[in-house]
Amino acid sequence: MNDFVAHWSRWRLARLILLGVGFVLLGLWMIGAFGAPPTSRNYPPDLVLFMGWAGIIFFGLCCVVIVSRFFSKREQLRIGPAGIRYAVRSDQTIPWREIVGIGTWNSAGQKSIILHLRDPASFPARGIASIFAGANRKITGGDVSISLTGTDSEFDDAMSAIARFQPVEPENNRA
Repeated sequence: MNDFVAHWSRWRLARLILLGVGFVLLGLWMIGAFGAPPTSRNYPPDLVLFMGWAGIIFFGLCCVVIVSRFFSKREQLRIGPAGIRYAVRSDQTIPWREIVGIGTWNSAGQKSIILHLRDPASFPARGIASIFAGANRKITGGDVSISLTGTDSEFDDAMSAIARFQPVEPENNRA
């Protein structure tokens, strides 16, 4: 059986970059970069200004991260007999024996694979994933959240690979 491998898709990343640039432009419009800032009966001008700057900063940083991924040829996700390695989070492969549960999480049509680990401290996140690990855990309820957004692979194919490679253990052996 061949391992499941996902790489970044330049086409999908380009679409995400365009979306991010659109939100940056919207933020610039909200702060008045193209003329008078918009007014609203429902929101005070200071809130509109704050939201504009928040959008510029957040989506601008998202664009920087996505552009850095645009030229990467490294595999981003590998699912095989040894376990699961998600490069966005860590270079470590998480062995199947350390995964005590696998679930899914769906938000706004974006599905993620959620791993529950026997000892999460043994598989620390690195980089930007380490900054958001606590919030991610609170939102999804799991230790590792795997997204295929921007890759050349599909969620259902990754879930099929998990079903294919995950060892079947008697229930009394699970943690």
